[in-house]
Amino acid sequence: MPLAENRTPIRGISKTALWRSWKNIRQELKNSSIRDIIDFLDYDVDPDIWIRGLLLQLRTGRYEPTTPQRFTLAKSNGFSRTMTLPSIPDLTLYRTIVDFIYSKVRYREHKHVYFRRSFLDQAQREAQLEAEAVVQTAGQYGKSGKAYLNWLKYNQYRKHLLLERIFPFLVTTDISNFFDSLLHSHVQEALRGVRIPPRMIGLLFFLLERLSIRQDYSGSHDISLPVDEFDCSRTLAHLVLFSHDTDIVAMTGEGAYVRWMDDQNMGVESKAKGLKTLAEVGRSLARLHLAPNTKKSRILSLSEARRHFHLDLNSALDRCEQIWKQSTSQKSKSLLRRHIRAVWSRALAHEGVGEFEKILKRIYLFAGRAGARFLRRRAVRDILSQPGTAQRICDYMRNSGSVLEYLNFVEQLLNSEEQIYEDVNIILIESLLRLEASGFEVRRIRSLASQLLKGDLKIAGQSHCRAIAPLLLLRFADRRSLSLLRNVLSANRRELTFPLSRAVAFALASYGPQEFQLVRRAASKLLNNHLSTVVLLIERIREYEKIPERYQNRLKTRFDSIKSTQYLDMRSILTARLLLLNRRPAVREWIEKWKNKILIDKSLPKYDRTLLQRMVTF
Repeated sequence: MPLAENRTPIRGISKTALWRSWKNIRQELKNSSIRDIIDFLDYDVDPDIWIRGLLLQLRTGRYEPTTPQRFTLAKSNGFSRTMTLPSIPDLTLYRTIVDFIYSKVRYREHKHVYFRRSFLDQAQREAQLEAEAVVQTAGQYGKSGKAYLNWLKYNQYRKHLLLERIFPFLVTTDISNFFDSLLHSHVQEALRGVRIPPRMIGLLFFLLERLSIRQDYSGSHDISLPVDEFDCSRTLAHLVLFSHDTDIVAMTGEGAYVRWMDDQNMGVESKAKGLKTLAEVGRSLARLHLAPNTKKSRILSLSEARRHFHLDLNSALDRCEQIWKQSTSQKSKSLLRRHIRAVWSRALAHEGVGEFEKILKRIYLFAGRAGARFLRRRAVRDILSQPGTAQRICDYMRNSGSVLEYLNFVEQLLNSEEQIYEDVNIILIESLLRLEASGFEVRRIRSLASQLLKGDLKIAGQSHCRAIAPLLLLRFADRRSLSLLRNVLSANRRELTFPLSRAVAFALASYGPQEFQLVRRAASKLLNNHLSTVVLLIERIREYEKIPERYQNRLKTRFDSIKSTQYLDMRSILTARLLLLNRRPAVREWIEKWKNKILIDKSLPKYDRTLLQRMVTF
């Protein structure tokens, strides 16, 4: 028997662990920057098969990662960050490994260091509640104490900085090109002395080598981590900084040091101590071959910190949150409009100062909830100068104006020579799936989708945007668009990228058995592996005796944070249409019950209920 077949499973990588990682990833796929046409339903059709196959490959030493997808996220001034989207099996394995490692080294973690947004949000909520209790207690002992704490906006100070007491000076810094500068050897050093199976460590670095960015046909430089959106590389980068955390905590104390990924805040008693702290930060990072970002490193007085973090504006915006939570009535919206206008008038004097982009996002959020139009004139300019605000501004524009106005806004940005960011165009095209359009507006969206599918619209991120077009046609077109979908499948094979071929094939097949046969024939003629996997997936769906429980999460309605209502995701509708290709009574009964449950939900917009009636028919 070959040696490879005698190998034992890797401890920590089991069916249960992989399944747990896949469930977490499946939830996060809905919020990723690049969404698959069906959020990788393939891996939910029969997860036991691919998980067992992955375990067999690992046990026999035949495992090979697939070439990952790459895309970019905008920063500013024309710069972008390259992101990595591994295949689902590779991503699941990566997540399983780093979760296992983190569970083994978590005891080394200092008190106020965070790498997941959920952890930070929880810590901020707890800090704000503690601070509010202190403010109330101080008020019981005289007006001066309460006035002092109010002036400092103590609850905002604790919420946003998390420091356990007020310091006269605040040191802020972060790390230059953090993920790109991390040496794999330092990841190894961070794991030294931890009881981790050697084969798991070897597998981790095998994955890092294959997933990290490098030039074609060049060797690995053993540097940089592939930046993903599923907390895999974040976890590794976080634990590499544990030794740095220990160095700085030894100097400042546990309660005076806070780190959010590579952003660091430290409380000090004097400017001189702040300079010494920054010097120590530089020395500590140098031991890891990292460098602090000198342009973002500051020593702030208490009043400067108040302005840098805009504690007064954040306090006023928290009041907007309270108004919104009290009621969504027209009277409440009028009050919210007045309040957000007042906040904006104060904020304008500090535009561009400190962390103003975070303030701008929050103002757009509440202006969108109130339906206030005063930001519309600057929306395009804000996206071009601060592309990280694109999603929030699109939500605002969609909720504060008509569908026609929103279409004009989208086309203005798509046609702008200054709009060079891939992810911004993807956000713009995806946002069209939320419009409640009719008549002339539908024809314009349909025309835009046709241009994308034909390749006539030359924009940044074109390949990813084209994969969204079939969903636009499903939502806003009818069977007359079938010829366009068929033509795309029969086009030059080299034009059928992985996302596009999947999107077109699934959208076309969802129209019924006859259209599915067209996809099958196209797959047999082109010998295109992407189309073959689509056919296999649908065949597996048609074999179901009943719908598995895991589909319930996929077909749930989603929450619109601007309108504070539920809505029906187009990918859920497409999934339901694909399930209808199964003719078994038990399957159809399950879908009918799901559909009726959605239709009686009065919190769902009437447009979505009508859409469901039209698109999911028996």
